[in-house]
Amino acid sequence: MVLIETVEFFRSSACMTLDDNRKIWLTYSDFLESGWVEGLSVEKEAFDRFIQLHQYPRALNQAVSMLARRPCSKGEISRNLNQHHYTDEVIELVIYKLEKEKLLDDQDFSELWIQNRIGKYGVRRIRQELRYKGIPEETADEALSRISDEQQLENATAFAVKAWSKAKSGEDPRKSRQKIIASLVRKGYSWDIAAQAADDAMHSS
Repeated sequence: MVLIETVEFFRSSACMTLDDNRKIWLTYSDFLESGWVEGLSVEKEAFDRFIQLHQYPRALNQAVSMLARRPCSKGEISRNLNQHHYTDEVIELVIYKLEKEKLLDDQDFSELWIQNRIGKYGVRRIRQELRYKGIPEETADEALSRISDEQQLENATAFAVKAWSKAKSGEDPRKSRQKIIASLVRKGYSWDIAAQAADDAMHSS
């Protein structure tokens, strides 16, 4: 059995606190439809079925809307649905549905993200971004492993060449070099690649 200890209302939503300290949210209209009140004990299977039946369609529509705007990772979808108070069970069902329909794939998302970012940032920065997006470490590593040091150096050198062209006239080249290296490291390039790119750009200028 599930005991509904308290019910609080927030605008168009109702928040139920259960005897196991869980907080379950429903729209106000769905809560009225349930007929539940504070102090009521509900058979757990019926309770869970009602929650899933009413939360799932809304959660799925919200996730699909996110994907319609731009590609998303599983972590982003899960985090967004969690912030909107959907239950873990409903979120799992949504993720399963989206993966089954091939609308959600962390590997594809990682590769697309890398393609869009590799011209601006180094591998370390991109790995941090993928981690923030909720991409598992092994998935990120697999996608990033396709980026060679040569490609990294080429991209870093292109940035360094532009930086050298903007260096202050008369500035000590060693100081300019240090600034460029520091800037590249902040962009996520390793120190070795940053230093090599700065040197290559200096010699070509």
